[in-house]
Amino acid sequence: MDRWYRRKYQIGFGTAAHLELCQINILLEYLEEEAFKAAELFHFNEKKNEKELNDGIWIRDRVDLPAEDKLFDQLSNIDLNTIQY
Repeated sequence: MDRWYRRKYQIGFGTAAHLELCQINILLEYLEEEAFKAAELFHFNEKKNEKELNDGIWIRDRVDLPAEDKLFDQLSNIDLNTIQY
């Protein structure tokens, strides 16, 4: 994160400005940046999903076939008789 911060603000390693940095503030700024990226991505996907639904697209094509097949196999192997209520 220190490197990310120094690149963002063009601060050289070991310089006086670098030595004055507070690592906690760097962490907080990094977490804030990641939170905004996640919120932006969520908002973008929400608009995309709404547009697809309005266009009549209710089922999407499978994207990650091996991972989906593995999950389906794992779920298919569950013995429902062993579940206690």
